[in-house]
Amino acid sequence: MSQAEITEPLPDVDGDHPPRYTRALIGHERAQSDFLDALQGNRLPHAWLLSGPEGIGKASFAYMVARALLSSESPQAIQSLSPVSDTPEARLIENSVHPDLYVLNRRYNVKTEKFRGDISVEDTREMKRAFGLSASRGGWRIAIIDSIDEMNKSGVNALLKLIEEPPEKCLFLIVCHNPGRVLDTIRSRCRQLAFGALNEGELQQIISGRLDTVDENEAAAAAFLAEGSAGRALMLAEMGGFDLYRDMVGVLEGLPQLDIEALHGLAGRFGARSEPGSFRLFCYLFSGWLHRVVRAASTGQEFQPVFQGEAELVHRLVSGDLPLESALSLWEKVQHQVRQVEGLNLDKKQAIMEWFASLADITQTKSA
Repeated sequence: MSQAEITEPLPDVDGDHPPRYTRALIGHERAQSDFLDALQGNRLPHAWLLSGPEGIGKASFAYMVARALLSSESPQAIQSLSPVSDTPEARLIENSVHPDLYVLNRRYNVKTEKFRGDISVEDTREMKRAFGLSASRGGWRIAIIDSIDEMNKSGVNALLKLIEEPPEKCLFLIVCHNPGRVLDTIRSRCRQLAFGALNEGELQQIISGRLDTVDENEAAAAAFLAEGSAGRALMLAEMGGFDLYRDMVGVLEGLPQLDIEALHGLAGRFGARSEPGSFRLFCYLFSGWLHRVVRAASTGQEFQPVFQGEAELVHRLVSGDLPLESALSLWEKVQHQVRQVEGLNLDKKQAIMEWFASLADITQTKSA
């Protein structure tokens, strides 16, 4: 069930810390307990919808289930999922070569040197053909779909047909970031397992376990800014998110006026030669900051700063009548345009300049 043999390893869609390498799952005790209860019962549901915010460990959980089932002769004998036992089956899974595990995610295009924007129906049909064969080792066959949010409509319909009439001893673990957008027909055929956001202490534990050279203050800032996502926390800690956030706030401090030279310097970091993922990281920081400002203005909730002077900036912006509808529209625009800019290879610097100009106009309207 593996892709055709290649001469060089392809990039991983999950970057340097793919979930198949996770040996211990931090948090999510309730989800683990609920799955084990079902595993040790008389009948294991053949399809599971693992739902919750992106980057909190749903795919890592799916891989742990795959390791446990494919390493055990009896599901009822499995007493825990984490930490992972070091078995031959587990090592095959970590190396992406286990014949009875199929992972459906966005594929890498060697010619364009980019990942596809979605999971195609052809990939889903390939999985269906693979599950029409007998298990290589005579036991379970498992599919991890990571994620259903990235499947196109035809692919989702093909998946539905497969889980409607599942082959014997097959398990489908479907990662889902936005369960409200999933078809009712999919949800009705899955056992749903909800995953909540991780707390800051758990995130700092994950960061320190993976990145022992990260400064304690930077780890704490990354845990706070990640808003419950382990994937984002690691990305922030590894890619200098602490410094990038500080520089972003430095440009924002002049609102409603902007230091155009400083803005050009900031936006100019994300050219063709910039580090992969850096633009997406910046967009996450900017949209997250904007969302926290809107939340503070609409609810009166205190804005929690990361750097000295940031609280004064936000207080100045939200005091009085900040045009909340316009600010919220800008946040939605940034959310929508991130993948569009990357997928169509649009000018990242120009996009950032336009977002900041829009924010300056909004705050100028407020101060007028």
